[in-house]
Amino acid sequence: PAHRSTVVLTDDRSVGGVGGMTGYSSTDGAHLVVDALNRNGIHTIYGVVGIPITDLARVAMASGSRYIGFRHEASAGHAAAAAGFLTRRPGICLTVSAPGFLNALPALANATTNCFPVIQISGSGDRAMADLHRGDYQELDQLAAATPFVKAAYRIDRADDIGRGVVRAIRAAVSGRPGGVYLDLPAEVLTGHAPAETVFQVVDPAPAQAPAPHAVDRALRLLAAAQRPLIVLGKGAAYAQADTAIRTFVETTGIPFLPMSMAKGLLPDSHPLSVASARSLALARADVVVLLGARLNWLLHHGEPPRWSADVRFIQADIDATEFDSNRPIAAPLAGDIGSVTAALLGRLPAHPIRVPADWTDALAERRAHNAAVLERRLAEDPHPMRFHNALRAIRAVLREHPQTYLVNEGANALDITRNV
Repeated sequence: PAHRSTVVLTDDRSVGGVGGMTGYSSTDGAHLVVDALNRNGIHTIYGVVGIPITDLARVAMASGSRYIGFRHEASAGHAAAAAGFLTRRPGICLTVSAPGFLNALPALANATTNCFPVIQISGSGDRAMADLHRGDYQELDQLAAATPFVKAAYRIDRADDIGRGVVRAIRAAVSGRPGGVYLDLPAEVLTGHAPAETVFQVVDPAPAQAPAPHAVDRALRLLAAAQRPLIVLGKGAAYAQADTAIRTFVETTGIPFLPMSMAKGLLPDSHPLSVASARSLALARADVVVLLGARLNWLLHHGEPPRWSADVRFIQADIDATEFDSNRPIAAPLAGDIGSVTAALLGRLPAHPIRVPADWTDALAERRAHNAAVLERRLAEDPHPMRFHNALRAIRAVLREHPQTYLVNEGANALDITRNV
């Protein structure tokens, strides 16, 4: 089944009843799907095989692609999403129809919500049977079931449209705000035939989007007037892989930064401008905040007091303008991809010099040193903080010593022991 099936059409009565097409090679649907993925630089598939997509996985492996099998479709979907986030190419999750499709759907919904580019390709049953509810094998309208949970959903009804469908799915997954895409492949399409020439390579699937020049100047004017500026690095900043430009902007301006958990490693927590261990103080006192690929969602307390100052002003950089003003008014929106936004900010910095007041950076540095000293002492007393009971015991000890404190431990973020401010 991994061998390419070729049919040569010679007249109007040739295979498949295709008229007017003479002297061309026709390839089966499974090969067309794999060819389309390979031509667009996608050479790894995660999934669980079975009817009707087993041959598709065999063809992929025969072509040199990697097929990584899982025991549950949800695990395959999460792996594909993680790969998409790390590579900025859509991860591919391959499943069978109905139960297999449904098993992967939670991972696809998660990818959409968290902006991971992933395409779930699922085999499906006979549409003529399913649409009239005639009780076909694993009968389910998978396209309708997936649509509410994804960025885009497509069904390919003809083998001739496989190339077009794959390209549309790729562009939908990675352009603008990345997300999950569902691609439905009925069994008769996978076994159908179409010209190999119908497969093509997508051009610039995720084009750069630069912010408007006046928006850049507005943001920099606001930053230049700030007394306690802060940069929040979010998942979008990590996804952009614009590490050098972001680091240059941080170090050129001297603005302290706070990495969210998904932006860890973009800049080290040991960086002198990192306020990961003084998070509460930074949020509560900042007067102008740059949200670089970060959302004002629950992880940032929706931008609301008492964790934030009531008069804080936000500069937000995001690829999707609908994200602006979602919780707090955005004083200076920057619509564009993070790489282009950061480059634009750097380009206009000479016209808007930024000087961060020393009392702001000194206050943050003092809080970092205080927290580090407290934790160092507690770790010396109890060297196994990752044991759950030990961690609780250490927290209780800190609270006894500092009764007017609260603690924040956001996932991988450093423990922040902070007096109420």
